[in-house]
Amino acid sequence: MRLYLVSALVIALLAIAFALQNANLVTINLFIWQFRGSLSLVLLATLAIGVVVGLLFSIPAIIRRGWKSGRFKHQAESLEGQLRSQQESAQAEAARVEQVRHSYEDLLMSLNLMDRKTGLLHHKSLPQTLASLVDRLSHNPEDGQRRSVCLLLFQAERAEEEAINPVEAQMQLTQRAIATILQKNAAVDSWLYSDGQGQFACTVTGLTLKEAGRYGEALQGFLIDNPLALKDGSTVAVNVSVGGTFCDRDHPVDQNTLLAQAKEALAHAQNRGRNRFRLLQARD
Repeated sequence: MRLYLVSALVIALLAIAFALQNANLVTINLFIWQFRGSLSLVLLATLAIGVVVGLLFSIPAIIRRGWKSGRFKHQAESLEGQLRSQQESAQAEAARVEQVRHSYEDLLMSLNLMDRKTGLLHHKSLPQTLASLVDRLSHNPEDGQRRSVCLLLFQAERAEEEAINPVEAQMQLTQRAIATILQKNAAVDSWLYSDGQGQFACTVTGLTLKEAGRYGEALQGFLIDNPLALKDGSTVAVNVSVGGTFCDRDHPVDQNTLLAQAKEALAHAQNRGRNRFRLLQARD
C-alpha cells in the first residue's frame, strides 16, 4: 500500500512539473472549431482521451470476465453444496454402518463369540468358521472368492527391552492396539480372531498362494515396522511371528488339518527367530 501511495505522489509531482514547464499557449483546430490553451493541458487532455478510449475497448472483456467469474462462482457454490450433501450422506451412512456394527458386536458378545479384550471374534469360533470355508470350496466353482482358503496365525510379543513384567492393563492395551491395526489394514473378505493371550488369526479367501504370502507379510509389516500407539499415550514395539496354511480346490483339506498345520508353521517361524513368516501349502 505504501508503495502505491509513493508512486501516486511521484506521478502527481511529475505532472505538476510538466504543466509548469509547458505553459505556453497553442491553437487546436478540430473541424470548424478552434481552441487555444496551454500545451500542458492539451497533452494531458490527449492522454486522458487515450485512457478513455482504452477503457472503452477493455469494457467488453471486463464484462465477459465478470460474467465468467460470476458463472464460475455459481458453479463453485453449486459444487460446494453438492459436496456438503455428499458429506452429510456419507456421515449418515457411516453412522448407520457404525450402528449396525455395534449391533453385531452386541450379538456376538451375547453369544460369547467375541473376545472382550480386543473386540475381535473369539479364537474358539475359528474351527467352525474354517469348516464352513473349506466346505465352500466344493460349491460354486465359478465364484472366485471360493477358490481358496488361507489361515494366518500371528503371535505377538512385546520387544525384549520393553517386556520386563508388563502389567495386565498394558498387555490389554497392546492387544487392543494390535487388533485395531489388523482391522484397519485387513482385506474386506478377511475375518480376524483373538485368543486374548496375544495370538491372533486371520482367514481370507479367494487368493493365490503367492498373493496370500504377500498379504500375510503386509499385515505383519504393519505391526512391526512402527511402535504401536496405545490409548494411554504410550508406545510399544512388538515382535510378531506369523505362520499360515493355504488350501484350494486342487489341494483340499479339512479344517482340523488346516488349523494344525498353521500351528506347525507358526512354531517353525518362532524357532527361526524374531518376526519370521512362514506360509505352507496344506497337505493331507
